[in-house]
Amino acid sequence: MIGLIGELFSFLVGRYYLANAGYTDMPGYMTSFRNTRYHINDFRGVDLQQLQREEKFNYIHVKLRNVIEKRFGGLKERWHILNGVPYCKRMKRAMLIISCFALENYLWMRKYGADPPSYELPEWVELNRGTPISGVRELISMVVWSGV
Repeated sequence: MIGLIGELFSFLVGRYYLANAGYTDMPGYMTSFRNTRYHINDFRGVDLQQLQREEKFNYIHVKLRNVIEKRFGGLKERWHILNGVPYCKRMKRAMLIISCFALENYLWMRKYGADPPSYELPEWVELNRGTPISGVRELISMVVWSGV
């Protein structure tokens, strides 16, 4: 089911879930390059301008994943039930998690307004809609590495 959601998500809006290397290359999940430096500590003291293409992509990937993980940490601080979702039927656990996210979104909209940011998707997103995820990762890494 999650794979189907990821595939629909990437197909409909040209966006992807950032996933760690434990995931296989599948539609909707953007993983890092394997057998290449990845963990944030591996980049300490390294001149980022001298990184190879795959390393630079992995550096950006891990930085983005760290932001997401910190955000989940903030959610767990506010909604303590997320620290250990109680044992109950799977659907009920899913509804508890979704409810916490819905409440978080509601509070965010009350604070900042309900208008979502609007921006145009780059043309390459549409052009590469049918491209396998590994090909999209290669394209992104080339753009990032070339500094365009």
